[in-house]
Amino acid sequence: KISASEARMTEKISASEARMTEKISASEARMTEKISASEARMMALMEAYFEPRFNLLGDQFQLLHEKIPQVEALESLDIRVSALEVAVKQHTEEIKQLKKAQ
Repeated sequence: KISASEARMTEKISASEARMTEKISASEARMTEKISASEARMMALMEAYFEPRFNLLGDQFQLLHEKIPQVEALESLDIRVSALEVAVKQHTEEIKQLKKAQ
């Protein structure tokens, strides 16, 4: 059997543990609330800082994309360059032959 003093001591310890648990829970709740508020402020600051930069970057990317020639234009240009290369080779040979003939 438990003596009366042991029972009172157990009761006081249990009450103390209950109070500590309550205080710890309240403290955790306050910390969680403060962390959530800090997180919200941090996200707002990051959004205010980064969003305009990302928008500007996106605008610059769009401008570059618009300036890059389309594939069809590049294919047409490739055909023209090939034709010019052939003409230059032919003219180079003709010039060589004309120089020999002099």
